[in-house]
Amino acid sequence: MNARYPNLELLEYKVRMVLASDEEFLRTFEEKKKSNKYVYVEINAVMFPQIWGSTCTGFDICEDGSPALGGCAMTKEYTTVLHELLTDTYFVCFGERICYKVTNASKEFHEDLQRRRMASLSEAKRRY
Repeated sequence: MNARYPNLELLEYKVRMVLASDEEFLRTFEEKKKSNKYVYVEINAVMFPQIWGSTCTGFDICEDGSPALGGCAMTKEYTTVLHELLTDTYFVCFGERICYKVTNASKEFHEDLQRRRMASLSEAKRRY
């Protein structure tokens, strides 16, 4: 059950690429830039291991909502939560892939982050 450490610089780069094409983020960024011309994107990262009941890890559903296929084996995967501070946006990554984005994070999200037990994609759609 050895999991590889994710490349944090690569994950941050992927998040920045997503933000560069996110209309909601760009609109908020421009609004904040009007009142303070020195605003910039700052990202903090938190990384911790999680144990999953299948090899799908947190990617338990596909983009179209259908169930993902994976093996039935206890799987250790590193979870990385990247927090974009200006707009208070969170990106949850499993391994080296972005799984989901959370804006207006709920109490449940913060509790899960504090417990170091983030929800899978299907569960996150309902809870966060």
